[in-house]
Amino acid sequence: MDTQDWYEVIEFAPGTYQISEAGRWNMFLLVGEEKALSLDGGIGVGSVRRLCESITDLPVEHVLTHTHWDHVGAVHEWESVGVHPNGKDKLANDYSAGCKDFVATWDGIPFPEGFDPDTFTIPPGKFGWAVSEGDVINLGGRKIHVFDTPGHSPCSISLYDEKERVLISGDLVKPGQPLFIQVPRPSCLNTVPRCAGSRKLPKITTRGSSARAIPTRARISPSSGAWRSSWRKSPGVSTSRPPGWKPASGASWMSTSPAT
Repeated sequence: MDTQDWYEVIEFAPGTYQISEAGRWNMFLLVGEEKALSLDGGIGVGSVRRLCESITDLPVEHVLTHTHWDHVGAVHEWESVGVHPNGKDKLANDYSAGCKDFVATWDGIPFPEGFDPDTFTIPPGKFGWAVSEGDVINLGGRKIHVFDTPGHSPCSISLYDEKERVLISGDLVKPGQPLFIQVPRPSCLNTVPRCAGSRKLPKITTRGSSARAIPTRARISPSSGAWRSSWRKSPGVSTSRPPGWKPASGASWMSTSPAT
């Protein structure tokens, strides 16, 4: 497995991998019988495609849960990628300022061999196909259902794996953490979290018993498969779940925060 001394890989269900970039940015690889699905690409210091292709010999498609800079790092590694229609024009955004800030403030594990921090940038990607509510991605013996869950961004989607009963909710859900909301005020609802997409998640997870809802930045324990919140705790910021918060019956939420 080609981790490039930068990625950590955990298979938390059969053919279901969480890939953690430098312990902070997480993405997923879902392997079916005919092809595999790579979800999100971190910031792109290493090669996500090379890693995925070292895990499976099947063709790998790349889809984004949304188009923020810390999810689009691998878009240039594929000829084209899938994204919600609201995000297709974001694939060519200039992320150079964020890249420079990342390099200047990075205090984590050493950069992988061959990485040049002075020239680091995130190249643009090419829009290939729309991924939105009602779509079903058939990997062969494994169907992934797509749901529009705007809130964290206008192009946010969640993906439900029918076979393993796993819901990957991107950065939509952050138990006990502030939410970065990018939807017009009329879209917000009087709920916690206050966004339209969050109200849909309990309904999605009840599609199957014992469904697991997994936001993209929680860390999964390699021994138990359980999650832990992974934000660096800031003064005055609680890392506990909100009072009275309960998951859907048989479901467990996972924080989407970068790990310490």
